[in-house]
Amino acid sequence: QALAKQNEEHKLFQFLNGLDEMYGAQRSQTLMMNPLPSVESVCSMLQQEELQRQVLNDDHVKPEFSALLSKNTETRGRKNGCTVCNNRGHTLDQCWQIIGYPSWHPKSKKNPQR
Repeated sequence: QALAKQNEEHKLFQFLNGLDEMYGAQRSQTLMMNPLPSVESVCSMLQQEELQRQVLNDDHVKPEFSALLSKNTETRGRKNGCTVCNNRGHTLDQCWQIIGYPSWHPKSKKNPQR
């Protein structure tokens, strides 16, 4: 059983070593997992990643973009929000009712279509 596990890990390391550099982040994340996943599950994760890249029509998912996505997810789940407009996702210092609407917004005083 220990030999089978060692053989499976060896296959995983060979697979990860053969990946293109654009999968460097996924390689690092996989190696940090405890216990190590099977080659099949890593292959499945990489296929999902590839599908997401195709949907985003981008050859390389930029770390800044994924950081923005995770930040946006955090703010959506935030229970506290603005106490002026009662909307979630921003605080008083970012509330358009207080600081003013952008010029493109229909409620803006600068918007000529208003």
